[in-house]
Amino acid sequence: MGEKQKRAAAARAVNGARDLATAGQMMTGQRAGPGAQIEKAAAECPWGDEAFDRRYAAIQQQVLDAWEQLAAYVESLGDAAERSAAEALRS
Repeated sequence: MGEKQKRAAAARAVNGARDLATAGQMMTGQRAGPGAQIEKAAAECPWGDEAFDRRYAAIQQQVLDAWEQLAAYVESLGDAAERSAAEALRS
């Protein structure tokens, strides 16, 4: 691969990495919007079955926590990939 092709590939990688970081930010936004709505609705115990609510609450919290963690990971992965690709462009 020639120098020109390497630079073009690195530039595409920077753009892709930015898109990945943006996707992580969007996931965070979804967690703050629809995810919070799910949390609020569940707090009202809409099922009327206390045993179900207890089981659901534990699983719900695991899913919402995983959502937050995954969003942060995707964003940080995009940031790290962007730094790496930008460094490749500089060298």
